[in-house]
Amino acid sequence: MTNLLLMATTTNTKIAVAAGLIIFVMLFFKLIVGFIKLCFHHPVIFFILLICGGLGFLFSFLFAGILILAVVVGGVVLMMLNGFGD
Repeated sequence: MTNLLLMATTTNTKIAVAAGLIIFVMLFFKLIVGFIKLCFHHPVIFFILLICGGLGFLFSFLFAGILILAVVVGGVVLMMLNGFGD
């Protein structure tokens, strides 16, 4: 099924999906590294967020932002490659 889906898409769509995935992977790893740095640089703030449940909310909020940014970048690349709907 996946091979059929990949064969049916155009080259521009594949490039746009690849651009979105690259942005997502880069920003996701930056988010993980940022949380690890937060743990070590600010242990008091980290424990307060951990105890109050704000750490999970903060991670989810930033993760959603990363997903939205990756989709927007992929959409912009797709529009640019398709010539804005020609």
